[in-house]
Amino acid sequence: MEKEQYLVKKLYHEQHFLKGDESEHPIRVLGELYVSEQKKEMADLSYIRFAQGEVYFLNNDYEAAIFKWENIHNELEPWAKKNIADAYMELDLLSTAEEIYKSISSDSLILNTEISLQLFSLYLQQGKAGEADQMIKNAVVLNPDYENVTELACAFFEEQQDWESALDLTISEAVRTKSRQWFRKLLDYIENGHASAQEPRFFVPALTALQAIDFSLFEQMTVVLWDNFQKRDHYLSWLKELSAVIAKSEITASYRWNKLPAKFSDSFRKLLLEDFPLERLKEVVPSLLSSWLQVADSATAPAAAAGVLAWNDVFPASVGESSIQEAQDILGRLSGVADRSNLFMDSQNLFKSIEQWASAMNAAMNPKVKWMFQKLSMLDHKTVLIAGTSAGSKSSFVNMLLGSTEADFFDTSVPVLYGHGETTAFRLITNENIATVTTSHELVEGERKPDALIEYIWPNRFLADHRLSVIDFPVLHFPKRKESVIESIRMSACMFFILNEDASLTIDEQELLNEIKEHIPEYPVHFILQTNGPITNEKLDSVKQHVSQFFPDANFFAISGSDPISDSQLESILNEVDEKKNWLLLTGHLIFLIKKMIGGLLKQREKIQRELTEAIEFDEEVLTKIQGAIHQLYDLEEEKTKVLSDAYRSFKDEIKSDLLKTVPKLLKESADILQEDSDFGTIHKKLNDEMNKRISDYLQYTVHPTYISSLQDWISFSEGELNKAQEQLIEWNEGFNLMFGEERLELACDFQILGDWRRDADRMTGTIQIDKENILLKRTPAQVLLKSAGKLFGVIPANQSIMYKRYRQYIENENYDDTAESIAEKFFRQFELFEKAIPRDISLFFRNPYHVLRKSADELQETVDKNKAKLDDMKSNPEKFHNPLKLFDVRLRQLEWMKGKSKTGSRTNNSVNG
Repeated sequence: MEKEQYLVKKLYHEQHFLKGDESEHPIRVLGELYVSEQKKEMADLSYIRFAQGEVYFLNNDYEAAIFKWENIHNELEPWAKKNIADAYMELDLLSTAEEIYKSISSDSLILNTEISLQLFSLYLQQGKAGEADQMIKNAVVLNPDYENVTELACAFFEEQQDWESALDLTISEAVRTKSRQWFRKLLDYIENGHASAQEPRFFVPALTALQAIDFSLFEQMTVVLWDNFQKRDHYLSWLKELSAVIAKSEITASYRWNKLPAKFSDSFRKLLLEDFPLERLKEVVPSLLSSWLQVADSATAPAAAAGVLAWNDVFPASVGESSIQEAQDILGRLSGVADRSNLFMDSQNLFKSIEQWASAMNAAMNPKVKWMFQKLSMLDHKTVLIAGTSAGSKSSFVNMLLGSTEADFFDTSVPVLYGHGETTAFRLITNENIATVTTSHELVEGERKPDALIEYIWPNRFLADHRLSVIDFPVLHFPKRKESVIESIRMSACMFFILNEDASLTIDEQELLNEIKEHIPEYPVHFILQTNGPITNEKLDSVKQHVSQFFPDANFFAISGSDPISDSQLESILNEVDEKKNWLLLTGHLIFLIKKMIGGLLKQREKIQRELTEAIEFDEEVLTKIQGAIHQLYDLEEEKTKVLSDAYRSFKDEIKSDLLKTVPKLLKESADILQEDSDFGTIHKKLNDEMNKRISDYLQYTVHPTYISSLQDWISFSEGELNKAQEQLIEWNEGFNLMFGEERLELACDFQILGDWRRDADRMTGTIQIDKENILLKRTPAQVLLKSAGKLFGVIPANQSIMYKRYRQYIENENYDDTAESIAEKFFRQFELFEKAIPRDISLFFRNPYHVLRKSADELQETVDKNKAKLDDMKSNPEKFHNPLKLFDVRLRQLEWMKGKSKTGSRTNNSVNG
């Protein structure tokens, strides 16, 4: 044990004074030494006091220990201060202890480490997590090799859930110590999600150190980090950092990786098929591919090598020459190793991905290519191609094959595909569209298109039983019909080439067969010799010799035109359509289609921009008209509201006018109930009752029926006006739908309001109830005078005649306009709600057309805005259209390299190279 370790454990007294002698108590020994030293002329009691302080401390006599250590003034003074602070800690005088710890100045690494650890413990007791954190970090920085200091720090960080500090410490210790224990702890943190906030660069030191120590643990940690970053924005940065780590590593080819090769394969596919910025991919992918080559196993090496070469095809000089050479060597060594069925599935997936992208971009897909893809995806179905030198011989063979004379119906210049179906149907397949043909005129028109193909479906048991389709190709004119021939080849499992009797091949046919042999060597071509007479072995040998220069391994069949084909011959021929899937050929077919599709889409951008511009202009024009229609609808509603309201007020005003004229007349005529012998003291009451009765009868039997009749007439008039409005809206409706090309709008008004009005009119046919008028019971001066005079003179017979004349004169000459106005107001008050509701009801009548027009306008505006944004984006960011196609092209070329590229490497869409 070193000297400072004795000081740490407070065993300095054993090292220097006791020498292992346990026969006497240390206090007695040290006390005797103290007395002995004190007697010396130049006594130095500091060391003995220091030792005595240790013994007192270890025996829990902290005050005595403090007393002894306070008098130390030699090189042990810093340790004495530290011990004093320890004693105050034990006495629970933490503030004093803290002050003393902080006052100590020393060059001793161990002492400073101990002080940091003691302050760490002190702060924990005080609940000061921040100060404790700083002290334990100081201890780690000062002396990470100190016993348990890093483990203590790590435990503290975990308890505080300070995962950033825990990760910093773990990586630092893993790199420093090269200990697998620390790497495993780091792996545990990552797996439990404690590293999710860190960026990829944070882990580079640990990965760099680990790959030189333990490949297995390196792979585990890499895969866990990969899964972590794959779901985050730092994914590309992770791939870049990892590639840099692997590039600098010393990975040996003999090590067998478990998961890493597949992770590279999946990530490369993800990068190509998902929406990542191309400029960022250019920074990441080359190094990723080179790293993939370093770790690839036998299963993924072809894909890795093909990926390197494909990326370099599309982005030349982006991958290092050494990686390119290595990729070429790998493909050379592993030729034929790739799983052909998986390659076919990858091709299918790529086609579907491009199709989905094109749909999202509003890019029109070639319908013929889509149709061909669907045919090729029917793996339980086979298509054979029939070609030949003579239309008659070829059609004759097709008829024998189909067991019918269907081929005689088609003397066309375009290929015909015969297939089984429950019902008979003709379809014309072109690059522009797929149309059902119903007339011979349409068929002739379609034949004029160079890319046309006729699909003829009808019930055919032979085709159904063999799950077979047959393409009858017209007489060959190669290379004039090269593209059409290639498309037919790329739909078929094999070709049956019909030779005529002299077995000679035209120059065009020889060129076609050479093209197939060179660029599609896996495509089976079988030859059928059809003669009018018997077929001799010599004749057959002669034919074989002539054709073998093109296809030395081809199968030959001889058929006599004078005899029907036998079942055994037919089965023999069909057996050549291999029951086992030729995945290499199928993959080549799909690659051909994908090339054609990408080539077509590259031309789509200008078309899409033009179509977007036209769509925006059309929608804006329609939108303007719809907005104009909305304003016209406002005007129409205002017009109808005014017309109907005016019509209502017109008949109401006419009735009111009559009422205002008639009521005063009725009141004046009430004077006829006066008699000279009337009781003029009470006659005013009788007159008032009579007047109200006459008014009530007038209202009930004259005014009210007139009002109801006029209201019914008004409703009929309103119905006519509203019908006119609906007719106008129907014209708008038809005009807009004609523009849209579909039944998109229906501007139907709500005629329910007419029913509501009629129902209200029916309810108003009952008895009219209005309050009586105080016509002669008012306290006007004239009435007061008459009433007083009547009471005064009514008992005097001589004055009866005078009162009679006065009353009559008063009744007949009184002004009843106010009374008439009051009665009119009361009468029409009960119809007031109906009148006030007319504008609201008319608004309800037009509510649905408003809603339909506004909704259509909003939808059009939204469409216009979206299309404008899309158009602006396309104009300002043309790479958004082209870049995905470049990445699709990389994936396509990878498939080509894995399948095996042609000798020429030709990539034109018109080439049969596939």
